[in-house]
Amino acid sequence: MTDETRRGRPAAGLACALLLWWSAAAPAGEEPFADVHLHFNWDQTSVVDPGEALERLHRHGVVLGVVSSMPPEMALELSGAADGWIVPLFMPYLEPERRHDWFNDERVVPAARQALSSGRYAGLGEFHLTGGMGPNPAQRHPVVDGLMELAVEFDAPVLIHTEASSYRFFLPLCQRHPDARIVWAHAGGILPAGEVIALMEACPNVWAELSARDNDRYIQNPIVDAAGRLLPEWVALIRRFPDRVMTGTDPVWPIEYRHPWDEPDTGWDRFPNYLAFHRQWLDALPEDLARRVRLENALRFFRADRR
Repeated sequence: MTDETRRGRPAAGLACALLLWWSAAAPAGEEPFADVHLHFNWDQTSVVDPGEALERLHRHGVVLGVVSSMPPEMALELSGAADGWIVPLFMPYLEPERRHDWFNDERVVPAARQALSSGRYAGLGEFHLTGGMGPNPAQRHPVVDGLMELAVEFDAPVLIHTEASSYRFFLPLCQRHPDARIVWAHAGGILPAGEVIALMEACPNVWAELSARDNDRYIQNPIVDAAGRLLPEWVALIRRFPDRVMTGTDPVWPIEYRHPWDEPDTGWDRFPNYLAFHRQWLDALPEDLARRVRLENALRFFRADRR
């Protein structure tokens, strides 16, 4: 397998054909968008059903979506209602109440193997690694490393969410598994651009996505100025890694508390706002860079030519 094939790049002619096809799939007036961070969870079903979610995505120009869910089989509900343009990931939280200790569940790795073997799931994640809580990426953990080994074995992407004050928290894991194709959720969440650049330079197997770096959520280190334009240090990051940056919406709300049992998650109602936030800063970038981040990088990474 060549490096270009392993990194998900179709041949040039096929890439051009795909771009034309996906562009035609977007509604008139909307630049086609690949949303690489979607959820369709148990506590969102009273807000939106699969058909409504797909209609909202299509109405706003999303032509490729990547979804993970609690419980994991709900990702298949959304992808099953689509026609190949929703990529389902296997989230290793087998029940919603295991979100905070999923890494102690000995069923996770066998269930993930079965999910990938079935061919119904295209990758693994999202899963969370938080500094001071749960596994430390610097140390081997049978569930975390087991998932990473499965990602390499099946050549499947893996979406990882980290929470820490330094990129060095994540560094040992991506270096220990150099053949894993990793998407770094939210580009590290609270981290500034310099930290993200340092991680991506150290780990060429990591792609960053900028979901939730909006004005509602990760606001400690904003990525845009008061006018909604991408800050110079983030533009520099994209110029440094033009083929390794993607974005998405992560339609989850509220963030003050996690998954209450008596209130729905209303993130899908805020989906248009989140997407508009990203479109605004993308529109201010040079056209070639914007197109890569908005669509092309995701088409290649998630092997749209196979879908």
